[in-house]
Amino acid sequence: MMKASKGSFFQRNAYQAVTLLLIAINVAVYAAETFLSGFHFDISSQVLVEMGAMYPPLVQSAGDLYRFITPMFLHLDLMHLAFNMVALYSVGALLEQVLGKANFIALYFIGGITGNVVSYLAGVYVEGGMAISAGASTSVFGLFVATALLGVLHREGRTFFAEYSKGMWGVIAANVAYSFLVPGISISGHLGGALGGAIAMFTLPEYGLKVPNPVRVVTAVAWVAFLGWVLVGQGLVG
Repeated sequence: MMKASKGSFFQRNAYQAVTLLLIAINVAVYAAETFLSGFHFDISSQVLVEMGAMYPPLVQSAGDLYRFITPMFLHLDLMHLAFNMVALYSVGALLEQVLGKANFIALYFIGGITGNVVSYLAGVYVEGGMAISAGASTSVFGLFVATALLGVLHREGRTFFAEYSKGMWGVIAANVAYSFLVPGISISGHLGGALGGAIAMFTLPEYGLKVPNPVRVVTAVAWVAFLGWVLVGQGLVG
């Protein structure tokens, strides 16, 4: 006879509640995408653009800044969604427990926003501005880098995190190589997301990370200044 697990689903998974919520949001958004695409799993470019994918020609003013956020919840097809959600689940629970829920949310968005900003700049200056990009991989790459940095930055469990980080650096290298080798992948978005993950780890107000407060302040100011430079320089605000 099997014993029933104690507590509700939400009680048993409280330690990874934010991770599961992010996955649920991504899945729900993809369901909306398929509906608007006529129940096709391959989402049309028109639907992606209408739902907020990164498309540089449509980022013209402050009213279009949502496109630096919405792409991290949109996906091109079912495989794209599945890969990103598996990746999110694989590292999300650990980071959520180690950093705390608020810091984990900040990490997810800093990685995603940075990745989309870099993708936007690449679209304007390198790719001719015509590429459409979307996907949680900007945030996921940030989570990968954050996990890898735990082996260097975390005050406790150094041995565990050091070993865990070695494997994660390999995962990052493999995914970066994949991004360069496979056509149609936003390399700039992935690398920007990775940069965002590093920025977040040197900015988050988490005592468990041995980052001096002056470094946190300087990193945060530099990130905000970079975003300001993009917004003002591209005529999106001001």
